[in-house]
Amino acid sequence: MTDTSEATIRAGIARWVEKRLSGTVRDIVRLERWRPSWNVAAETPVGEIKLHFRSDRGTGLETRPLRAEYEVLRLLDEEGVPVPKIYGWCEDPEAIVMAALDDHPFHGGADIDPALHAMIEAYMAILARIHCIDTAKAAAAGLAIPKTAEDIALAYFRLADAAYLKGKAGPEPMIEFFRSWITRNVPMHRTRAVLLVADAPQFFHDGTAITAIYDLEMAHVGDPMMDLASIRVRDINEPIGGIATLIEAYRIASGEPIDWSVLQFHTIVSFMAVPMMTGATLRGMHPHPAFVEYLSWDLGASRAAIETLAEVQGIALDPVASLTPQLTRHGEALADLVAVAEKQRPPDGLLREDRVLSLARYAKRADEIGPAIDRLEIAEIASLIGHTPGSIEEAHAALEAFVLAQGERHEAALIRLFHASTMRRLQLLEGYPGPIVTRGLGKAR
Repeated sequence: MTDTSEATIRAGIARWVEKRLSGTVRDIVRLERWRPSWNVAAETPVGEIKLHFRSDRGTGLETRPLRAEYEVLRLLDEEGVPVPKIYGWCEDPEAIVMAALDDHPFHGGADIDPALHAMIEAYMAILARIHCIDTAKAAAAGLAIPKTAEDIALAYFRLADAAYLKGKAGPEPMIEFFRSWITRNVPMHRTRAVLLVADAPQFFHDGTAITAIYDLEMAHVGDPMMDLASIRVRDINEPIGGIATLIEAYRIASGEPIDWSVLQFHTIVSFMAVPMMTGATLRGMHPHPAFVEYLSWDLGASRAAIETLAEVQGIALDPVASLTPQLTRHGEALADLVAVAEKQRPPDGLLREDRVLSLARYAKRADEIGPAIDRLEIAEIASLIGHTPGSIEEAHAALEAFVLAQGERHEAALIRLFHASTMRRLQLLEGYPGPIVTRGLGKAR
């Protein structure tokens, strides 16, 4: 599709409803989401129905082919897993057409709401059911089936790595450090491959029970420990709490023991996949649909990956001091920009706050503490590599070269350096309402 104007999309939706359902569109509402989507009310021969057209993120933001998600949803439906009713596939605009649900989507809060936490315990049993689906059926749905222990362990990592290499535009010393660690520490004793949700838990509920699971764009076949790792990833931005209880619920439902070292491996992979897949969009997409939200994912997931590896290696991480804001000659203008942006109408949908406001706050913080962040990072890199780079860009290039040549011999020092750097950069997001900015890694046991 070349014409992506809203009018053209709406016309395409109306054509699909007329052709596939012999219906007439009564109303179309575009939703504020990470992925373009529309709720549609249509009059059909069987009465009025409510539809949800779910499209792809768009060029530069896509993760997996949308059609693959459609086929996985169809498979889960056939296997009796609760998903929204699937009406079909729309070619123009490309979209999955499903029932629009009036239930509540889970967006966190299970750390303080016992009813929500109980639902996620029930979700773990659904996850165990999905893991029992014959992988031959996953193959028939178009998913690749890894055969070797290495392929099983790296199934998700390779998805992220392909996106990272495609979008890499400069030095990324921390990502290169983790890429090396991951490929050197592949668990070679795991040979069971299952259908994975890979971005759990996402579901609708009616206040007491799960009514449907959804958002399966990252579904693939790999190690079941990867799905447990994804629960830990979601917890830092859509709080779940009680991770250990959930993992035990999965163990009971699946009858499979928890391989803790492999769970830690996949936790590192799952967290590091976030900056690997989002970094290029932050550099090259303007206007970005949610720059500060994506940046919060990038930095918060990086911090959690570092925390997990430090835990695996038994490395203590020192607290990182808060930086004191410095007023610059641009400070008053940026303060005024924030004040103007605060007058914006709160956003609808999933956006946490108006994008202009979040960008204004970020720009003000970058002006106040950005130079100090760069100075401290250059000094720490210099102490490790033995000479002082002339700029932060030179420092990152030199550090990447050091990581590639000597990273394995200096793991502890590099973990501490990356931790300090990431914690300082998270200070640039002060005031942003995403839990991931301050929420640490939940304990798995």
